[in-house]
Amino acid sequence: MRTSAKSEAPTDFSSRHPVLLMTNSFDTGGSERQFLALAESLNPLPFPVKLGCLRRRGWLAEHLSEVEEFPLGGSFYSLQSLRARIRMARYLRHHKVQIAHAFDFYTNLALLPVARMLRVPVVIGSQRQMGDLLTSAQFRAQLVVFRMCDRVVCNSHAAAAKLVEHGIEEHRICVIGNGLAPSAFMAAHPVLSKIPGIPRVGMIARMNTLSKNHKVFLRAAKRVRARMPSVEFVLVGDGPFREQFAREAKELGLEGVVHFLGDCKDIPAVLASLEVSVMPSASESLSNAILESMAAAVPVVASRVGGNSELINENRGILVPPGDEEALAAAIEHLLRNQALRVELGHNAKTFAEAHFGIEAIARQYEELYGKLISEKIRKVPQSHAVPEDRKQPIARRARVAIVAASLRYVGGQSVQAELLLRHWKDDPAVEAHFIPIDPPFPHPIRWAESVPFLRTLIREPIYLASLWKGLQKADHAHIFSASYWSFLVATLPAHIIARICGKKVFIHYHSGEARDHLRRSRIARRALANADHLVVPSEYLAQVFGEFGLSTQVVPNIVDLSQFSFRVRQMIRPHIVNTRGFHPYYRVDLVVRAFAEVQKLFPEARLDLVGSGPQEQEIRVLVRRLNLAGVHFTGVVPRREIGRCYEDADIFVNASSLDNMPVSVLEAFASGIPVVSTQPEGMQHLVQHERTGLLSPMEDACALARNIMRILKEPDLGRRLALNAQADLRRYDWSVVRQQWLELYAPAQSVEPEIPAVAS
Repeated sequence: MRTSAKSEAPTDFSSRHPVLLMTNSFDTGGSERQFLALAESLNPLPFPVKLGCLRRRGWLAEHLSEVEEFPLGGSFYSLQSLRARIRMARYLRHHKVQIAHAFDFYTNLALLPVARMLRVPVVIGSQRQMGDLLTSAQFRAQLVVFRMCDRVVCNSHAAAAKLVEHGIEEHRICVIGNGLAPSAFMAAHPVLSKIPGIPRVGMIARMNTLSKNHKVFLRAAKRVRARMPSVEFVLVGDGPFREQFAREAKELGLEGVVHFLGDCKDIPAVLASLEVSVMPSASESLSNAILESMAAAVPVVASRVGGNSELINENRGILVPPGDEEALAAAIEHLLRNQALRVELGHNAKTFAEAHFGIEAIARQYEELYGKLISEKIRKVPQSHAVPEDRKQPIARRARVAIVAASLRYVGGQSVQAELLLRHWKDDPAVEAHFIPIDPPFPHPIRWAESVPFLRTLIREPIYLASLWKGLQKADHAHIFSASYWSFLVATLPAHIIARICGKKVFIHYHSGEARDHLRRSRIARRALANADHLVVPSEYLAQVFGEFGLSTQVVPNIVDLSQFSFRVRQMIRPHIVNTRGFHPYYRVDLVVRAFAEVQKLFPEARLDLVGSGPQEQEIRVLVRRLNLAGVHFTGVVPRREIGRCYEDADIFVNASSLDNMPVSVLEAFASGIPVVSTQPEGMQHLVQHERTGLLSPMEDACALARNIMRILKEPDLGRRLALNAQADLRRYDWSVVRQQWLELYAPAQSVEPEIPAVAS
């Protein structure tokens, strides 16, 4: 059988091959966590990922906005199940999915036959358990659909051997292990405070099956407790059997000794509370709980079943016979009495996990598998399916795009994004872009009028209209950056009208976090936006807002120019805070200052850099004096080429906005390795995931903001973990990814080389 996905020749990743990853639900099990880890780690340039599920339940789905649900209705034979499969087929066809990858038993049965019937080029199933927990009918049904697959991915050699034993050809099987995020290997703050002389032993497993052997763990705990009265035990997980296990603990005399923590999002913090991790289950393929324990350098005692022996040997942990509570108790006691052995086994286990199970390496194995299978399918295209020479269209000239936006004379999120687009399109073989500023400079004799608010608008508008008329003549597309309210009327709407008169395609690129109020108030805006050829927004939040008004949008994320920023993980996190939002009402710099005042009470040496300018700057200066704060520095506007230095010098980025969409400054903090603390206006939750890529605080609450700042100062490992996770998320904002999305929008006006049609094997 194949033990890796590596191909003999390099895979060509120049084309895009949409992938549908499908899971049953988003409960807290290992398979579900692996599903999300893979979805977040795949390179979206060659493999844009669509996510599907059969039941959208479980807290792991909290931060997922685009997941298509195909509910079967509790039976594969119901009318609802038939409807779900028809919707699945339409979804595959609509999104031109080229790789259909089912992740567990129920999605194997639901997705794989539909994908094969539709002739999706690559169909992949998964075997992430040993199969012995399925009924014989379920196991046989899964074998049938596995024979439809191009590959079945097993996460252990033990699971792969089981399939071969039951007749699945070896060439269809590939072994790719589970992957762990970088944060799994970092030190964490214990969720339960360490108490000298009270060691803790824990078990991490969902309580939805008896096969995990929670009762064996509890009976072994009683034996250990009889010989070592100071030991406490921890059970992490939830499910329908939790009450039964709680009664069992009480009957064994362990009430108050066993802590039931329920579902815990921060597994490294749980493991930091333990001396020994236990996995006594009767069946395992490749246990996520064991891998996470190894990554945290916590020694493991586990049953000798399935793939456990692929992870644990005598140098990395202890294996015991399944169901043997005395052997389990003896192994736990042996480790608790031998600290040096615990350290040695934990160190060896962590080294092994780092070498073989990092998520980046695992994701590359999947990408190599996808690329290899796609390449094989392309080589198998029969001559009769090839595109005839007379039907091939020549590659057209570069798409000509006029970018209409504010200039960098007034630094803001939109002007920065427009400048980045122009810079990246320069010398691009596919796009020829030029700039039309909505704020053209005045002729020298009347330049003084630029400082007079109403007068400058009267003078600027005819200059702007003339530049639009001239600039749009040499464009195919009008790419118009848009804000709200008055700016929409004097900048966006004229550009839209003149582009229509000139016969150009209109792209309105709307950025403002005030969209909901603007659309509610302005019928003109709603009609103009509805008449654009493409309405583009940078976030799922804005897409949802526009959807409330019946406006369809396409999401293209903002760009982060990583060359401007130097990513650095802060080993020591100092109380040096930066805010780069400027002094505007919605950015609530006053809350940042008030939070800083609370921080400075505990950290007198704290420093706050306020970068930018704006109408409220004088008010903020007065507030700083009134609070008698030292260490607050007003830097003024910093040129874009130097903005990276502001982040490089600081250790924490703080944002207190009351209204937001997708602030570029947060992405810049991600790119610099600075942990982010922010309030949580609606749009922010689509960008910052609480406890994963940053810490979110309630709106208007300076004290809560301060508590999160001080939490990072007191828990530097948390700050480092947030920074690493945020860096991993940055891939979706990289130019290589965003460029392709813009090309797909511009493409209808271009002639391009036809793609080879997808065919089944």
